[in-house]
Amino acid sequence: MKVIQASTLSQLLNQNNGLQYWLVLEESGNTLSSLYRQLPNVDFDWLFLQTRYKDFLKRSPIMMPLNQVTRGILETFSADPRRGIAPGVVIASHAPRNEVLAHLRSCLEVTFYGNRKGMLRFYHPDIAAAIFSYPEGVSRQWFGPIDQWIWQGDEMGVKHTASPLWQALEAGDQTDERMPTTGHVLKLTKHQEQALERYIRLTRAFKQYRSPGESLDDMEIRQRFLNSDIAQQALFPAENHNPVSDTAESTV
Repeated sequence: MKVIQASTLSQLLNQNNGLQYWLVLEESGNTLSSLYRQLPNVDFDWLFLQTRYKDFLKRSPIMMPLNQVTRGILETFSADPRRGIAPGVVIASHAPRNEVLAHLRSCLEVTFYGNRKGMLRFYHPDIAAAIFSYPEGVSRQWFGPIDQWIWQGDEMGVKHTASPLWQALEAGDQTDERMPTTGHVLKLTKHQEQALERYIRLTRAFKQYRSPGESLDDMEIRQRFLNSDIAQQALFPAENHNPVSDTAESTV
């Protein structure tokens, strides 16, 4: 496994011939309605369908073929995958659509701190950066039929720039080691748990720091916050605790 970087999404998409790409978008409340206004026919799948979260389809992230979106939608997403259409990531694979969809659904629920369980928003760039930025801390079970996980930005609090790079975690050629996860709950590694702990501490601190209407999805506001004393105190707390445990049976 390795992480490759590029200044634009198009540079990553042009590096691998034969791969199919899917856009996975978080439902922000108007994601689908926005897509319907721009596309005559939206070809998408609900990730929550056929999972334990099927009763919450109105909040379900969606998966759609990247080659079927309009140029305008792709440009908007590429320019800002947090505040554009909706927060999202890109998936690359040689596998059929149904296999990719089944695998992504199996990635929704994870175990951590032993037997605790929770839903993981891997389709948000900040969460993807936290769990995929360091290949040595990623289990190969995350790949299954997937060749690349693609997102924008570094782990929040580790690096922060006004123009975050696009990143792709590549599975490599050892396809025999790619284990299917359908029917098996993924387990976070210690490194992923620690990265999510930092993310949770920072987002909680930001809620106390922010002014009305401010969001961490705004890169200027994010950078200002990460340079603040409040952010540094959140990254290096005086007492040891496990904030991910507070999200058991909930959403990270």
